[in-house]
This record gives sequence, C-alpha cells and structure tokens, in this order.
Amino acid sequence: MGQKSESDHDMMDMDHDTMDMKHDTMNHDMMKMDHDKMNMNHDSMNHDMMKMDHDKMNMNHDSMNHDMMKMDHDMGSHTMAGHQMTPNGVMTMAGLPDWLFFAGVAAMLIISFVVVERLNAAGKPAVDYLKINLLGSKFLRNLIKKRYFRFLFQLPTLIVFLFLIYAGIKGHALINITPILTWTIWWAGLVLIVLFFGKAWCCICPWDFIASLVVFLKPFGVTRNPLTLGLKWPEKLKNIYPAIGLFIVLTFFELGYKITSSPRDTAVLAIVIICLSLVPALIFERRSFCKYACMVGRISGLYAMFSPVEIRSKNKKVCENCKTKDCYNGNDLGNPCPTFLTLPDVDENTYCLLCTECIKSCPNDNVAVNIRPFGTDFKFFKEIRKDEAILAVILLALTSFHGLTMTTIWDSEEGWSIIGQIKSIFGSGDLTSFAIAMGIINLSIIGIYYFFCTLSAMFAGDKTVSRNKVFQYYGYSILPVALFYHLGHNAMHYFMEGQKIIPLLSDPLGQNINIFGTARWEMKPLLSSSSVWMLQVALVLIGHISGIGIAHRISRRLYSDKTKALRSLIPMLMAMICSSFLSLWIMHLDMYMRSLM
Repeated sequence: MGQKSESDHDMMDMDHDTMDMKHDTMNHDMMKMDHDKMNMNHDSMNHDMMKMDHDKMNMNHDSMNHDMMKMDHDMGSHTMAGHQMTPNGVMTMAGLPDWLFFAGVAAMLIISFVVVERLNAAGKPAVDYLKINLLGSKFLRNLIKKRYFRFLFQLPTLIVFLFLIYAGIKGHALINITPILTWTIWWAGLVLIVLFFGKAWCCICPWDFIASLVVFLKPFGVTRNPLTLGLKWPEKLKNIYPAIGLFIVLTFFELGYKITSSPRDTAVLAIVIICLSLVPALIFERRSFCKYACMVGRISGLYAMFSPVEIRSKNKKVCENCKTKDCYNGNDLGNPCPTFLTLPDVDENTYCLLCTECIKSCPNDNVAVNIRPFGTDFKFFKEIRKDEAILAVILLALTSFHGLTMTTIWDSEEGWSIIGQIKSIFGSGDLTSFAIAMGIINLSIIGIYYFFCTLSAMFAGDKTVSRNKVFQYYGYSILPVALFYHLGHNAMHYFMEGQKIIPLLSDPLGQNINIFGTARWEMKPLLSSSSVWMLQVALVLIGHISGIGIAHRISRRLYSDKTKALRSLIPMLMAMICSSFLSLWIMHLDMYMRSLM
C-alpha cells in the first residue's frame, strides 16, 4: 500500500502538472484571446479614429471649398473682378453688365432721333472752320524745317522695332515683350494716335524709314537721284484695292493662325512688312506702296479724316500762282511729295503722310499745320471714291469680326460656339472652319449694309441716284462707327492688360533677368472693369452720333430736295443703329485676354 500510495501520489503529481500545463495553456490562450481582442479593439479604435479624421478632413475640405467659393464670389462682385479662368486655362474678361448694355442701347435709340431732328432743323452748314496754325510759332517752324526733324523720331522707333523682331525670334516663347508691345500697346495706341494726331505714325514709320535708308542711302536730307528703277505704278492698281486685299489677308493670318500670341510669328510678320515696303520702293517711283497698298497707311488714312491735325495751304491763291510746284517736285530744301500730292489740292488727310517735306520745300512759306475741330474732313471733303467707301464698310465688318473672334461664343469647348457649329455642319478642320466663318460673317455685314443702301435709294424715290452711288456716298458715314468701336474694343485690352508691359521691360526676352527691378512686379489693371465698361459705351455712342451727323450731311449732298434727303436718311439711320447695337452686343460678351493675368 505504501507503494500504491506513492504511485498514486506520483499520478496525482502528474495530473497536477497536467492541469497546471492546461491551466497555463488556457491562461496563454486566454491571454492571447485578450491580446487579440485588444488588438481588434485597438484596430477598431484606430479605424474609428481614422474614420473620424477622414470625416474631419472632408469637413475641412468642404469648408475650404465653401470658403474658396465664397472668395470667388466675393471677387466676382468686386469692380476689378472681370477676370475668370476657363477650365482650359484661358483668362477671360467680363463684358458689359446687362444693365449697362441695355442702357447703352436705350441711349443710342433716343440719341438717334434727337440728333436727326436737330440736324434737320439746323440751317445751312458752315463753309469754313476754325483753325490754329502751329507754324505760327517760330521755334516750331524752324524745328520742323530742319532736315533731321523726322530722324529724331524715326531712329528710336526703328531701334524699338528691330529689338522687337530680335526678341520675338530669340526670346522665350511665352514670356516675351514682342506680342504685348505690338498687339496690346502699339495696335491699340495706333488708333488713338490717328484720332488725335492724324497720320503721325506715317511720319515715324520704321518700315518707310528702312526703305528710305536703302533708296536714299542716307538717314535724312535731300536726294535727287534715289536708288530705284522709278517705274510707274500700274494704272489699274492706282486705287486702294491692293491695301484692302492685304488687310483681309493680314486679318486672316493674324486671327486664323493666332499670330498675336506668338512672339516668333509676330516677328516674322514684321519682316514680311519690311519686304512689302522695301521691294516696291526699289521698283516704283516715290512711295507708291504707301499710297496704294499699305494696309496700315490706308486704314489710318481714312480714320485720320476725323483727326484735329492737318497740313494745308495757308492761301490757295499763292499756290495757284506758284509755277515751280516745289511741294510736288521737290527742290534743294525738300524731297518731292512721296504720295504725289500738290498742296492746293489737299482737302483731306487720307493720303498725306505728314512727312513735312512740303514745309521744307515751299519757297513761299505757304504751308500750315493746323489744329481744327474733330471730323472736319467729313464736312468739307470734295472727292467721293468707291474704293474708299468699300474700305470703310470692310473696316466696319472686319473690326466687328475681330471683336467677335475674341469672345467666348466664338470657339469654346464648354458649350455652343460659332466654330463648333461650322465644324459640325461642314465637317471641316480648325483653319477651314475659321475661313468659312470669316467669309460668312463679313459678307453678311457688308450685304446687310448694301440692303439698307438699296432701301435708302428706294425711299428717296430719285431714279437719278442709284443704290451704288448711295453705297459709295454713305460709306463714309460708317467710318466713325468703325473707328470708335475699334477704340472701345482695344480699350479693354489696353487698360486691362497693358500693365503687363512693366515687368517685361526688365525681362523682355524671358531670360529670368531683372534690368530695371520690375520683373516681379504684379501690376493691377490700369482702370477698373466698371470704368472701362463706361468708357466703351461712351465711345460707341460718340461714334454713333458722329456717324449720324456725317450721314445727314451726305444726304444733302446726294439730294438737293430736303424731303428726299430725309427719306434717304431713314434707312441709313437704321443701318447705323444696327451697327452700333452690334458693337454694344459684342462688348457685352465675355472676351478672351491676349495674355495671362
């Protein structure tokens, strides 16, 4: 038994050990389960916390989005807020607000009938006009007579011009001074220069200066034997149809190939125009290209009829008694008139280049540089030319078309657009669609104007005055409408984007330099959006009123009978209203900017 007890004891010890082992195992399992549970709880807590963080982040993100939307909204309501970025990264400027657009239309309608009534009740038009001769100043007269007078302005203009060509070719494709100085500053400023100073640009034109350097072989002075073949300009081309053709071609390349946004293409275009000016100067006599084919010169020539600056004969009787006609032929003091003009026959600004050669060459000191009222040429010009009338109407069509191509309805990936519809109808590519749209829109505007001319001839009831003659005469009345729309359109670019020139003056080629310390300046627009809008509407109304006044005077030239003249004027007044409405409507649309803000 003692042995049994010992054996039992051993077995009990074994059972105890087994139980201990099971207990340890159970404890280990339970601890493991607790640990796993704790891990699960920890994971769950982490998941919950992560979820809470995610939710919090979403809330913060939503809050940020809300704040950003609020900021955008607040910016949109600010007067400087007319800028928005499209999804494809293009900056746009807001057009006229609805209330201002409709106010402009209402003002235009009211003014139209008030002006016509006042003009119809007015007496006979004046036969002369107020003028002040600037050459009455001895200092100014002596300065202009100096041979180097033009050179003082031509040289710096040429230097800037050549630098822009260099910058366009050698500079950065995006950060570059050439496009903004050419298309935003110069092109907008050119119309302003013409409005206030007439053909002053022709006086300092770098293209003509380059041609003169080659042909005359010196920068200034009289040259009796220029380096040219001296051929006569073809008789059939002694009109401005070549200039009209080049203007249409230039517009197509400018807008169709988007030259205005490319420094290199802008530079290449400048070189092409140098060739267009130089080659005819080497072949034909004097400046035949300037008179008949230069699109800038011919456009500015018609616009200059509105300018308050003119070169005229002080006393035409003195000119009539002059035998040598030095203004036309030139002498030892001055070169011949580059556009074949004799001073007593100059009754408008269109073909005078303000070269001042006649001031130098006149032996009788009978030349005046006058300051006069705006638009005087439209009251007193004698010759009515068909080619000029056609250019005037084409100017209206192309300036309107130009403005339309810069709006968001022209070509947009987001919604309806003109180019999108053309592509859908004709299945054409970008450039072909542009050409089709350009043809349709411009021919439509010209056709509508011709339709109103037909109505005008019918309303007058005078079979001796054809609709073609009506078209030819009333074409001049369209010029102020085109001119002031041109100014209004460019005012948006000039005052909203012109400040971009300041940083680029320090880094003109985009080489990350800072010459004048302005390269990193962030400039605000020169005027607020609301100020530009008001200016645009005012300019359209000024052009509209001027056009009506000119149309009224032309109606009296067409018809001696006042009743017929008034009946003839009514359809043309409707045409004027349609033209000005089109101008306001285009300005009402959002416009793409030429440069990023």
